[in-house]
Amino acid sequence: MARLGSDSPTRELRTSRRSLTGRVTLEHGGVVAFESSLERDWLLALDFDPRVLAIQVQPFSLRYEHERAARCYTPDVRAEYGLGSGLVATVVYEVKPLEELQANWSTYRPRFKTAVRHCRSHGWRFKVVTERHIRTALLDNAKFLRRYRGLPEQDLYVQQLLYTLRALGRTTPQALLAAAYWAEESRMAALPMLWKLIATRRLGADLQLPLTMSAPIWLPGGSA
Repeated sequence: MARLGSDSPTRELRTSRRSLTGRVTLEHGGVVAFESSLERDWLLALDFDPRVLAIQVQPFSLRYEHERAARCYTPDVRAEYGLGSGLVATVVYEVKPLEELQANWSTYRPRFKTAVRHCRSHGWRFKVVTERHIRTALLDNAKFLRRYRGLPEQDLYVQQLLYTLRALGRTTPQALLAAAYWAEESRMAALPMLWKLIATRRLGADLQLPLTMSAPIWLPGGSA
């Protein structure tokens, strides 16, 4: 299965003068659309999550009844997560600003209950995410690091950084560069490869915390 991809959305995506709309290019070439800056940020976070196998926007539509009227609800995103050993978990997401969610809960509640029943019948989960879940240090790190994922690899810098990190053990970006290179010019030239190694998970870092030059980094599993 491809790591990330997108099928056509169930309904036509809206454009709006009041909210940010556009498209996100995913790591392996897929493109997905968003209807708000919060949706864009959630797609960026999903794209950066190595557990995510596939992602689809506006994946399906559901019929439900509210205030004696037939209505239609389309969730924002469906993501598939690899659990190892060939197992996959599917989560359907609704992305909403917290203020809007609280102000309109009585309207949203029936559609969410319908979505929960539908997801349970398929062995999936349904989850509502707000800016509290999305706009975190992890998102900041994803936005910063994703620009380095596609950089052409400069093997001399990569091997020198990995060799030095094996000798140092757990350290920081600043200390690794200082140990690997005497000249400041060489350290600055090697820095993009250091971020690439973290972005591609060849170096470990706690991306739930702000990524700085003094943040801890290590070799996952004790090897390159």
